[in-house]
Amino acid sequence: MAISFNNIPDTVRTPGAYVEIDNSRALKGLVQNPHKALIIGQKRSTGTVPFDTLVAISRDNLADGYFGSGSILARMCNKFKENNPNTELYALAIGSGIAGVAASMTIDFSNAMHSAAGCSGTGTYYLMINGEEIQYTIESGQSGSGITAALTLLINSNSALPVHATQNNGVGESALHISAVCSGTLGNYIDIRTNYYTGQSATTDIFSRVSTITSMASMAGGSIDPDLGDVWAVIGGEQFHYVIQPYIDTANLTEIETELEDRFLPLEDLQGHGITAVRAKYASCTALGNARNNPHNTIVGVYDAPNGPEEWAAAWGAVAAWNLNNDPARPLHYLKLKGILPPPIENRFTREERDYLLYDGIATYVVDSGGNVLIERSITTYQKTALGTPDPSYLDIQTLATLGEIRYQYKVRMISRFIIPRFKLADDTFPVQPGSKVATPRTVRQETIALFTLLRDKGLIENLDEFIENLIVERDMSDRNRVNVLLPPDLINQFRVLAGQIQFIL
Repeated sequence: MAISFNNIPDTVRTPGAYVEIDNSRALKGLVQNPHKALIIGQKRSTGTVPFDTLVAISRDNLADGYFGSGSILARMCNKFKENNPNTELYALAIGSGIAGVAASMTIDFSNAMHSAAGCSGTGTYYLMINGEEIQYTIESGQSGSGITAALTLLINSNSALPVHATQNNGVGESALHISAVCSGTLGNYIDIRTNYYTGQSATTDIFSRVSTITSMASMAGGSIDPDLGDVWAVIGGEQFHYVIQPYIDTANLTEIETELEDRFLPLEDLQGHGITAVRAKYASCTALGNARNNPHNTIVGVYDAPNGPEEWAAAWGAVAAWNLNNDPARPLHYLKLKGILPPPIENRFTREERDYLLYDGIATYVVDSGGNVLIERSITTYQKTALGTPDPSYLDIQTLATLGEIRYQYKVRMISRFIIPRFKLADDTFPVQPGSKVATPRTVRQETIALFTLLRDKGLIENLDEFIENLIVERDMSDRNRVNVLLPPDLINQFRVLAGQIQFIL
């Protein structure tokens, strides 16, 4: 009997009609491959979820209760959801037991008055903290301590801010002391400025004087970040296609690169891509990018932006996760990052600088005429081979995203067609009977070509005829239970540059 049955024995003698169900041929097209994202960061003590606990973020602002409003992790999760409410998102708070120091700064309003009588004139003071604007109307005759007290209340009433404020703090009643709510170096990047928007530099006496007399220093003093190495034991063998984290020190970047390299290996097959951001001047961005060389990590470079780098990373990762899951080969350029404010025009990287950054392993952005931040090119930090020669093979994030989708589809197809149905294996010369569970290298080859035809039709590969010609499927000489396959797909490319020349005639 040629047909192979799974549940109906050949020896049954009792009369009846017995029909079993076999789903090994059920899949005709490509299968769905829903992606998952993981955000790693720090929580506040008010957060209800314990450290080192993986939790799903299923809706907006859920992270505020889990990790504490204004915390690094809550803000990253909220920014992700703002840009991508559909990709399945998980978060994990690390930092238990670290003796980190929170960054801080002081704004001194002691010189805000003309005299002991207080301020003269009325004006609005426009303060921006991490992209969140705080407006306060300063009244005529108001003292510096009164201004400080009012701003302290306004800052502490905004739970979305990554800071809390205190008055005096040993400096004086007119001193506004601002501290990060989370410890570590990320607090040093919290942006605090006045008059961000055009038209806010009013010329009234009180406003102009208050804007100029404040001794506003940058946030500083934050130190000691958590160790990303604490994460892997928690997530175990669960796959996350995007791992978004805010730390750019050498130890943590090496930690995540090593982990993602291991997860990319065929026996692990838990492929994921890391995304982070750096807030620094051009020279520091290039130095960081040139110090890394990894195809599994993307570093976004930005200088003087109101939003912190952790929020840039979260927004960037959200947009990448949604769009690459829909089509891993399609470019991401000119996609909008919602809720991200751009740097002032004078502090945005020039086109020449951005071109250099793209040769130095740093992903770049642009700003449109409406002030929206757009992805320009999302690259990895991979730039050269182990011998130091230039190698653009893993330059763009689409390359590994496309390869990951191909690998996933191929594994699902082969497992569902041959492994789970428990096929036997024979040489191509074997007379395989219809309905029998016997595979040969030829049948594996036919199934492979059928799948890659679908991948071609989806727009993930090109030059199918060349693929078929170079495809190798053979039975292993040492292990006769094994088939070896060489897959040579020509990945489709991205349309990024059009170069034209106009030769005119008068």
